[in-house]
Amino acid sequence: MPQEPPAAALPACRISEFPCKTNKCIRLDRYCDGRDDCGDKSDEPPHCTVCNRTYYGDVGKTYELSLGKPPLDRIPYNCHLTFTASGHTHGELIQLIFDEFHVGRYLRHAADAGCPDGHMTLAELGRPFTGGFWCGASSGYAVYFSEVSTVTLSLRLFASTAHAATPFRFHLRYRFITRDDAVVRFGSHDKQVERGTGVPGTYCSRQFDECYRKKCKLQSPNYPGMYPRNVTCFLSLRQKEVPHCKHAMITVHQNAEHKIQIKRAAAALPASVNKTSRAVRVWDDCSGPLGERDYLVFYDGPSTSDPVLIKWCGGDWLPKISSRGPEMLVAFHSSAFSAPLHALSPLRGFELEVDVMFSDSDSLDYQRDPRKCEFWINATSWGVGGAGNPPPRWGHVLSPRHTLPPNTTCTYRFHGLAGDTVWLYFLAYSHHSLLSTSSSLPSVLATPATSTTTTSARPPSLLHNHLLLLPPRPASTPPPSPWIGLSGTKSNQAGSGSHHRSDLNHILGVDPAATPSTASACSMRLRIWDGGGTTGLPVLASHCDKDGPRLCAHAALGNATRTTRSCGPHESYESTGTDLTMQHTITEGTALHPVHWRLHYEFVDTNLGGEAWTGRGAILASGAVASAGRPLSRPPIPCARLFRKLRSGDVFSPRNVFMFGRGGAANLSCIYRIEAASNERIRLTVDKASFGGDSDACSTVADPHTGRPSCAYAVGARTSELRLWEVPWRDVRLPRACLCDNTTVTSRPFVYQSASRVLELAFTVTQLNVTEDFDDLHFHATFEMVRSNECSRKQRLRGAGGEIEFESPASSRTDLSCEGLPWMVEAHENKSLFLLTWGSFLPVSGPIDDSTTGSSPSRCHTRSRILLYSGRPLRLARVVCPLPQRERPFSLHVFSEEWFGLPAGQQLPAAPPGTQSYTAVAVAAMAAGATQGFGGYGAPSFLVEWVGRDSASAALHWLEISRPKLALQQRLWSEKGAKPPPDAIPKGNLSLALGWDCPHKCPELNACISESLWCDGRPNCPSGFDEADPKCEFIGRRIFTWLPGGLYFAMASAGAGCVALLLACLLLVLCRARARRRRLQAKQDAGYGGYGGYGGGSGAGTLSSVTSSRGTIGSRGSLSAGLSGGSLPGTYRRTKSRRRSDGTGRRLSGVDGDAIANQPRRVPTSELLLDANS
Repeated sequence: MPQEPPAAALPACRISEFPCKTNKCIRLDRYCDGRDDCGDKSDEPPHCTVCNRTYYGDVGKTYELSLGKPPLDRIPYNCHLTFTASGHTHGELIQLIFDEFHVGRYLRHAADAGCPDGHMTLAELGRPFTGGFWCGASSGYAVYFSEVSTVTLSLRLFASTAHAATPFRFHLRYRFITRDDAVVRFGSHDKQVERGTGVPGTYCSRQFDECYRKKCKLQSPNYPGMYPRNVTCFLSLRQKEVPHCKHAMITVHQNAEHKIQIKRAAAALPASVNKTSRAVRVWDDCSGPLGERDYLVFYDGPSTSDPVLIKWCGGDWLPKISSRGPEMLVAFHSSAFSAPLHALSPLRGFELEVDVMFSDSDSLDYQRDPRKCEFWINATSWGVGGAGNPPPRWGHVLSPRHTLPPNTTCTYRFHGLAGDTVWLYFLAYSHHSLLSTSSSLPSVLATPATSTTTTSARPPSLLHNHLLLLPPRPASTPPPSPWIGLSGTKSNQAGSGSHHRSDLNHILGVDPAATPSTASACSMRLRIWDGGGTTGLPVLASHCDKDGPRLCAHAALGNATRTTRSCGPHESYESTGTDLTMQHTITEGTALHPVHWRLHYEFVDTNLGGEAWTGRGAILASGAVASAGRPLSRPPIPCARLFRKLRSGDVFSPRNVFMFGRGGAANLSCIYRIEAASNERIRLTVDKASFGGDSDACSTVADPHTGRPSCAYAVGARTSELRLWEVPWRDVRLPRACLCDNTTVTSRPFVYQSASRVLELAFTVTQLNVTEDFDDLHFHATFEMVRSNECSRKQRLRGAGGEIEFESPASSRTDLSCEGLPWMVEAHENKSLFLLTWGSFLPVSGPIDDSTTGSSPSRCHTRSRILLYSGRPLRLARVVCPLPQRERPFSLHVFSEEWFGLPAGQQLPAAPPGTQSYTAVAVAAMAAGATQGFGGYGAPSFLVEWVGRDSASAALHWLEISRPKLALQQRLWSEKGAKPPPDAIPKGNLSLALGWDCPHKCPELNACISESLWCDGRPNCPSGFDEADPKCEFIGRRIFTWLPGGLYFAMASAGAGCVALLLACLLLVLCRARARRRRLQAKQDAGYGGYGGYGGGSGAGTLSSVTSSRGTIGSRGSLSAGLSGGSLPGTYRRTKSRRRSDGTGRRLSGVDGDAIANQPRRVPTSELLLDANS
């Protein structure tokens, strides 16, 4: 029996192919496609179906599948299509492309909303079932990318009355791709995308760590294609590693429209290719029936219990969302039912960019407390690095760099030290709404304190944030703000350099609750209070939305090469005390209503040390003198300070920025007065000083005459100096030192010990630069009181004339206690002064050479000097190189300036070089003297200072003189251009005419002198004319020739008795004078610092003697003119004889200047009561 041939063996086809019975291999999608692809219809068996099969494929090929509408008898209908990528050439992922889809109906608002007739589901192998469905009709392009290698597509149709009338279309293409080809999801080899780590047991939840070093991206499930229905994905972001002293914040954003395509409602946001604005849908727009809308929720923290920053459900871009800390949770939810796609809105899902921002851990641009937005800016807190850094006295505060949730109020509390005020101004301010579609809001709002608001541009880098700006739109001008108008009105009335400007800040008479924009209508409200709270305190500012705060935008333009002017009162805010509170309320959150601002704050130190020095004394000390010689009437100097009743202390320059250029001031002038008690002197040490950056403007040099530091300014240089004065009397300030360069106290401190009980320091800077403050211009000094004996001599003299002798070094106890004290020689009213000394004049300033030292000697033989001061304020008029020889060729004559009939301050032409005549010398002294005389203050005077720098001696004579009446009348007639009347001059010779009204005169001076000096036994006129009168000797001889011889003994006895009685009376007077001086001294100690002088590095010598009018009191002997025996304490060494008048017409015998002071006469209160505050 013949054997049957074996059956034909099937061809060995690949897993992605279908084997035909004709030994042909075809693609799996060709099976049951209605065409005979095998040629024997083995691929089209009867009743075949594409359902319930598993499909494989090759990489690079596209496959197609179609399903027809099932007949009614097969309803309900189930079809499962499984796609598997088996790896290598068969791919690793599956891509499904839906070309046609119409499965059942998709109902949104009906009672049976959802998919009542049928639906499609997608399930991935190994992943939880979501329970979401696609149904309804759609057209266009829709794509699905699997996350795993196997996907099952299930189609279900249910029995329904609408089945026959509902069309059914289903056509898809599918492909198999490798992971290397999925660059949109996974990135390229060199730029891989960090998609996080999947959370086990969840469908799409992921954990993202360390996005600072990785390029993290938040992707929707199955991105970049349709995402499943009815899924909730939690995307947790966390930055674990944070650099030291830094704070991390997570930021999520997406500006590319094609990367944020999620399902929208049917009538929501219709797309248009010609749209000119971008829009987003948030919050209430995301709530639809049965939760039909897909949305993203951003939580400010790691859990859903943290505040919600924004709920976003579609739009053209996702605004920048930043977390408060290093963790953020993003929740994505998709609705349970949906059509696969819309005509012009393919569902590609979303991909969000992730950034990590770092801020300083001690900065003020992030919220520390998760439940409370409150910032404390204290002047007592320490900067980064601990206690090694000084407390922050100023700084910048940024608006929170992270997103604030809705209904958030951030409070900024500024708290300074005692004596501080708070100054702040806004460098930049921006507030706008991202939801605006019809009305425009300015992207940058700059609102000065005027009745209207304006817009201006500023660089975004000022905020250290990315600004989300609306598309360009016409700028709108907001309506006028009533409270800004009030504030601006007051601001315009004040200068920018005022010290206290808080009155410009208050909004007087305006209740913030009564403003046009109420709190409920404001998406943003900014308020500032003058104090540490928000209740019952003055309101400095209240702004709502478009009404921005005062702006000092030009300050932000300053850099290393460009300086800007200071911020004025109308551009800033200042508290009146140590506290200031600012509150920023955000009603709708900053995700969609971003507010970006940057402000500068500064704690202004108003402490000055000591106590306020007010009154006339402070104004006089500041140098404010009117043309008439009277002090100007002006407010107290802000930094005039008085230090008294202290054993030691610190004197320092102000640290108030408003007194410097950076605060708006043009000049700085501060005066400090230090007073010691009785038997005390002041030791001052300047250990720190800075006078600005212009080192060539001024140099501190040694004075050629005294060796004291003085200031040598360059031509045109501004004033920047620290001056020191002694105040020996209330109305006399004697300059002692001047410092003006930064190297003065660098090597060693400047130390000075006073000879008086009062020192005054003046710190003066003019033409301040807008960048200069207390860091550029400052000084610091300390003082302490040292014990010292009081000077028992009277150094302030007034009378008909006298003589002062100088000697150095000092020898006696009295000389040592008065060392360095100047002498003040004063004339009575309507009198003038004449000084006579011996030596040569030296230039007041500059080098000493042969051409300027006078005729003889050609060069000064000693370093000691006699300094003559005049004017108010005192100015050095002449410098004398003293000579011990009292010879006529070396005599120097000096007159007070009013002697020549000049008004105070007018100068005479200089004397010819080498001329020593009294007229030329007086003219030269006037030319070099003070620019202001004593005319406005009282009688003329000279202040005489002896600077004993080596062993030397000198003398100075002074006379109180006056012009004859005839000379005064002749000058008056010559000034009027008239001739004197015939009877104005007495008839007779010229000498009779000259002596008509001046019986006691010095002809060589053409001056009248006191009668007490005439024939007193000592020449007073330079020529000795007062003792050359023959009557002087005749008067003495005739007195005794007229007496009988027997009366000589009686007269001698009576004279002895008178002498004894006189001595007794004199002792009584001296005792009472001493008690009176003690009472005066007690009054002086209570109101003034006492006498003064120089005791520092000049080596001042001793003023040795003063001649009285008619007998000199000496420590060695007795009264030499008619008195014998007894020594008086505290008197001068040498004895001479002269008459003196006390200015009242009485002749005094045997008493000196001190004795005159002790006579019963009226003493002006100004000479007794020395009030430091007057």
